[in-house]
Amino acid sequence: MSATTGKRSKAALKAFLAADEDAATEEVMVDPRAAELRSLGVEDPAAIQAIREVFAGTSLPDDHEKVRRILRTRSEIQKEWGDARDSFLAIGRALISLEAELTKAEFTRLRHGTERLFPFSDATATQLRQIARAVDGGRIPAAACPGSYGTAYQITLLTEPQLRAAWDRGLIRPDVTRREIMQLRREVAVDGAEPPPPGRLDRARLRDERARLGERRSRLVEELAMMERRIAHIDELLSPVIDGEAEMVG
Repeated sequence: MSATTGKRSKAALKAFLAADEDAATEEVMVDPRAAELRSLGVEDPAAIQAIREVFAGTSLPDDHEKVRRILRTRSEIQKEWGDARDSFLAIGRALISLEAELTKAEFTRLRHGTERLFPFSDATATQLRQIARAVDGGRIPAAACPGSYGTAYQITLLTEPQLRAAWDRGLIRPDVTRREIMQLRREVAVDGAEPPPPGRLDRARLRDERARLGERRSRLVEELAMMERRIAHIDELLSPVIDGEAEMVG
Protein backbone atom coordinates (compact mmCIF):
# COMPACT_ATOMS: atom_id res chain seq x y z
CA MET A 1 0.00 0.00 0.00
CA SER A 2 1.41 3.38 -1.01
CA ALA A 3 1.70 6.39 1.25
CA THR A 4 -0.86 8.14 -0.92
CA THR A 5 -3.29 5.25 -0.55
CA GLY A 6 -2.74 5.21 3.24
CA LYS A 7 -3.39 8.92 3.43
CA ARG A 8 -6.52 8.54 1.36
CA SER A 9 -7.70 5.72 3.60
CA LYS A 10 -7.20 7.78 6.72
CA ALA A 11 -8.91 10.73 5.12
CA ALA A 12 -11.79 8.54 4.01
CA LEU A 13 -12.13 7.07 7.52
CA LYS A 14 -12.09 10.55 9.05
CA ALA A 15 -14.72 11.71 6.59
CA PHE A 16 -16.84 8.65 7.31
CA LEU A 17 -16.70 9.24 11.08
CA ALA A 18 -17.44 12.92 10.63
CA ALA A 19 -20.43 12.08 8.46
CA ASP A 20 -21.66 9.61 11.06
CA GLU A 21 -21.37 12.20 13.80
CA ASP A 22 -23.18 14.73 11.63
CA ALA A 23 -25.96 12.24 11.03
CA ALA A 24 -26.32 11.56 14.73
CA THR A 25 -26.37 15.27 15.47
CA GLU A 26 -28.93 15.80 12.75
CA GLU A 27 -31.08 13.01 14.18
CA VAL A 28 -31.14 14.66 17.62
CA MET A 29 -31.85 18.06 16.07
CA VAL A 30 -34.63 16.65 13.93
CA ASP A 31 -36.35 14.81 16.78
CA PRO A 32 -35.17 16.00 20.22
CA ARG A 33 -38.36 14.55 21.74
CA ALA A 34 -37.23 11.06 20.83
CA ALA A 35 -33.95 11.64 22.64
CA GLU A 36 -35.82 12.94 25.68
CA LEU A 37 -38.15 9.95 25.57
CA ARG A 38 -35.20 7.57 25.53
CA SER A 39 -33.69 9.44 28.45
CA LEU A 40 -36.90 9.24 30.46
CA GLY A 41 -37.33 5.60 29.54
CA VAL A 42 -33.85 4.70 30.76
CA GLU A 43 -34.50 6.51 34.03
CA ASP A 44 -37.86 4.83 34.64
CA PRO A 45 -38.26 1.60 32.63
CA ALA A 46 -41.03 0.44 34.99
CA ALA A 47 -43.12 3.43 33.92
CA ILE A 48 -42.60 2.58 30.26
CA GLN A 49 -43.76 -0.97 30.93
CA ALA A 50 -46.78 0.30 32.89
CA ILE A 51 -47.76 2.59 30.01
CA ARG A 52 -47.57 -0.32 27.58
CA GLU A 53 -49.77 -2.44 29.81
CA VAL A 54 -52.28 0.29 30.68
CA PHE A 55 -52.70 1.34 27.05
CA ALA A 56 -52.37 -2.11 25.50
CA GLY A 57 -54.44 -2.43 22.36
CA THR A 58 -54.25 1.29 21.56
CA SER A 59 -51.82 3.32 19.49
CA LEU A 60 -50.68 5.42 22.45
CA PRO A 61 -47.54 3.39 23.31
CA ASP A 62 -46.25 4.20 19.81
CA ASP A 63 -47.03 7.90 20.13
CA HIS A 64 -43.77 9.36 21.45
CA GLU A 65 -45.32 12.73 22.22
CA LYS A 66 -48.07 11.29 24.44
CA VAL A 67 -45.73 8.84 26.15
CA ARG A 68 -43.28 11.68 26.80
CA ARG A 69 -46.09 13.77 28.28
CA ILE A 70 -47.20 10.96 30.58
CA LEU A 71 -43.64 10.31 31.75
CA ARG A 72 -42.97 13.99 32.44
CA THR A 73 -46.26 14.38 34.31
CA ARG A 74 -45.50 11.26 36.32
CA SER A 75 -42.08 12.63 37.23
CA GLU A 76 -43.54 15.98 38.27
CA ILE A 77 -46.26 14.34 40.37
CA GLN A 78 -43.79 12.03 42.10
CA LYS A 79 -41.68 15.04 43.06
CA GLU A 80 -44.69 16.98 44.37
CA TRP A 81 -45.92 13.85 46.14
CA GLY A 82 -42.57 13.51 47.89
CA ASP A 83 -42.59 17.21 48.76
CA ALA A 84 -46.08 16.83 50.24
CA ARG A 85 -44.87 13.97 52.42
CA ASP A 86 -41.90 15.99 53.60
CA SER A 87 -44.22 18.91 54.35
CA PHE A 88 -46.71 17.07 56.53
CA LEU A 89 -43.91 15.25 58.35
CA ALA A 90 -42.27 18.62 59.07
CA ILE A 91 -45.60 19.96 60.34
CA GLY A 92 -46.09 16.95 62.58
CA ARG A 93 -42.60 17.31 64.03
CA ALA A 94 -43.14 21.02 64.63
CA LEU A 95 -46.38 20.28 66.50
CA ILE A 96 -44.65 17.63 68.62
CA SER A 97 -41.87 20.07 69.46
CA LEU A 98 -44.42 22.72 70.42
CA GLU A 99 -46.31 20.23 72.59
CA ALA A 100 -43.11 19.48 74.51
CA GLU A 101 -42.63 23.17 75.33
CA LEU A 102 -46.16 23.75 76.65
CA THR A 103 -47.76 22.67 79.90
CA LYS A 104 -50.64 20.21 79.70
CA ALA A 105 -53.13 22.97 80.37
CA GLU A 106 -51.58 25.18 77.70
CA PHE A 107 -51.52 22.36 75.18
CA THR A 108 -55.19 21.60 75.87
CA ARG A 109 -56.02 25.23 75.13
CA LEU A 110 -53.91 25.05 71.99
CA ARG A 111 -55.86 22.03 70.79
CA HIS A 112 -59.16 23.79 71.40
CA GLY A 113 -57.95 26.78 69.39
CA THR A 114 -56.17 24.86 66.63
CA GLU A 115 -58.36 26.13 63.80
CA ARG A 116 -57.85 29.75 64.92
CA LEU A 117 -54.07 29.42 64.84
CA PHE A 118 -53.37 26.90 62.08
CA PRO A 119 -54.92 26.10 58.67
CA PHE A 120 -56.26 22.72 59.84
CA SER A 121 -58.38 21.14 62.57
CA ASP A 122 -57.28 19.53 65.82
CA ALA A 123 -58.14 16.13 64.33
CA THR A 124 -55.73 16.76 61.45
CA ALA A 125 -53.05 18.01 63.85
CA THR A 126 -53.44 14.83 65.90
CA GLN A 127 -53.00 12.71 62.79
CA LEU A 128 -49.89 14.64 61.70
CA ARG A 129 -48.29 14.21 65.12
CA GLN A 130 -49.05 10.51 65.10
CA ILE A 131 -47.54 10.05 61.64
CA ALA A 132 -44.38 11.94 62.62
CA ARG A 133 -43.99 9.80 65.73
CA ALA A 134 -44.45 6.61 63.68
CA VAL A 135 -41.81 7.68 61.15
CA ASP A 136 -39.30 9.01 63.66
CA GLY A 137 -39.85 5.96 65.85
CA GLY A 138 -39.05 3.62 62.97
CA ARG A 139 -42.49 2.07 62.68
CA ILE A 140 -42.87 3.49 59.16
CA PRO A 141 -39.66 4.06 57.17
CA ALA A 142 -39.52 7.65 55.92
CA ALA A 143 -38.78 6.49 52.37
CA ALA A 144 -41.85 4.22 52.42
CA CYS A 145 -44.23 6.78 53.92
CA PRO A 146 -47.09 7.61 51.49
CA GLY A 147 -47.42 11.13 50.14
CA SER A 148 -51.00 11.31 51.42
CA TYR A 149 -51.20 11.99 55.15
CA GLY A 150 -54.63 10.33 55.24
CA THR A 151 -53.14 7.08 53.93
CA ALA A 152 -50.09 7.39 56.18
CA TYR A 153 -52.39 7.85 59.18
CA GLN A 154 -54.25 4.66 58.31
CA ILE A 155 -50.93 2.80 58.48
CA THR A 156 -50.31 4.16 61.98
CA LEU A 157 -53.61 2.59 63.07
CA LEU A 158 -52.47 -0.91 62.12
CA THR A 159 -51.82 -3.34 64.94
CA GLU A 160 -48.51 -5.18 64.98
CA PRO A 161 -50.04 -8.31 63.33
CA GLN A 162 -51.69 -6.11 60.70
CA LEU A 163 -48.45 -4.21 60.13
CA ARG A 164 -46.58 -7.49 59.59
CA ALA A 165 -49.26 -8.54 57.11
CA ALA A 166 -48.88 -5.19 55.34
CA TRP A 167 -45.13 -5.77 54.97
CA ASP A 168 -45.75 -9.32 53.71
CA ARG A 169 -48.17 -8.01 51.09
CA GLY A 170 -45.84 -5.22 49.97
CA LEU A 171 -48.20 -2.48 51.15
CA ILE A 172 -45.64 -0.39 53.04
CA ARG A 173 -44.60 1.72 50.09
CA PRO A 174 -44.93 5.38 48.99
CA ASP A 175 -47.66 4.75 46.39
CA VAL A 176 -49.92 2.52 48.48
CA THR A 177 -53.53 3.66 48.45
CA ARG A 178 -55.89 4.27 51.34
CA ARG A 179 -58.19 1.65 49.87
CA GLU A 180 -55.47 -1.01 50.04
CA ILE A 181 -54.78 -0.27 53.71
CA MET A 182 -58.48 -0.25 54.58
CA GLN A 183 -58.92 -3.55 52.78
CA LEU A 184 -56.05 -5.02 54.82
CA ARG A 185 -57.67 -3.83 58.05
CA ARG A 186 -60.89 -5.57 57.04
CA GLU A 187 -59.16 -8.79 56.07
CA VAL A 188 -56.78 -9.09 59.02
CA ALA A 189 -58.34 -8.91 62.46
CA VAL A 190 -56.82 -6.87 65.28
CA ASP A 191 -55.21 -10.00 66.75
CA GLY A 192 -53.81 -11.01 63.37
CA ALA A 193 -56.25 -13.87 62.78
CA GLU A 194 -57.98 -14.12 59.44
CA PRO A 195 -61.69 -13.21 59.66
CA PRO A 196 -64.34 -15.73 58.61
CA PRO A 197 -65.41 -15.76 54.92
CA PRO A 198 -68.13 -13.25 53.98
CA GLY A 199 -71.61 -14.52 54.77
CA ARG A 200 -70.51 -16.73 57.66
CA LEU A 201 -70.97 -15.41 61.19
CA ASP A 202 -68.37 -16.57 63.70
CA ARG A 203 -70.52 -16.47 66.82
CA ALA A 204 -67.81 -17.83 69.10
CA ARG A 205 -65.39 -15.08 68.10
CA LEU A 206 -68.07 -12.44 68.55
CA ARG A 207 -68.98 -13.77 72.00
CA ASP A 208 -65.32 -13.67 73.05
CA GLU A 209 -64.93 -10.13 71.74
CA ARG A 210 -68.09 -9.01 73.54
CA ALA A 211 -66.84 -10.52 76.77
CA ARG A 212 -63.52 -8.68 76.46
CA LEU A 213 -65.27 -5.42 75.71
CA GLY A 214 -67.66 -5.95 78.62
CA GLU A 215 -64.75 -6.51 81.01
CA ARG A 216 -62.98 -3.41 79.75
CA ARG A 217 -66.15 -1.35 80.10
CA SER A 218 -66.57 -2.53 83.69
CA ARG A 219 -62.99 -1.52 84.52
CA LEU A 220 -63.49 1.90 82.93
CA VAL A 221 -66.72 2.42 84.86
CA GLU A 222 -64.94 1.53 88.11
CA GLU A 223 -62.06 3.88 87.29
CA LEU A 224 -64.49 6.68 86.44
CA ALA A 225 -66.35 6.16 89.72
CA MET A 226 -63.05 6.29 91.64
CA MET A 227 -62.10 9.52 89.88
CA GLU A 228 -65.47 11.07 90.66
CA ARG A 229 -65.14 10.14 94.34
CA ARG A 230 -61.61 11.52 94.47
CA ILE A 231 -62.67 14.79 92.84
CA ALA A 232 -65.52 15.13 95.33
CA HIS A 233 -63.11 14.48 98.20
CA ILE A 234 -60.66 17.08 96.94
CA ASP A 235 -63.49 19.59 96.61
CA GLU A 236 -64.47 18.93 100.24
CA LEU A 237 -60.88 19.50 101.37
CA LEU A 238 -60.55 22.71 99.41
CA SER A 239 -63.95 24.11 100.33
CA PRO A 240 -63.05 25.40 103.87
CA VAL A 241 -59.87 26.99 102.53
CA ILE A 242 -61.78 28.76 99.79
CA ASP A 243 -64.48 29.91 102.23
CA GLY A 244 -61.84 31.16 104.66
CA GLU A 245 -60.08 33.07 101.94
CA ALA A 246 -63.40 34.62 100.98
CA GLU A 247 -64.04 35.72 104.58
CA MET A 248 -60.55 37.26 104.87
CA VAL A 249 -61.08 39.15 101.64
CA GLY A 250 -64.49 40.38 102.89
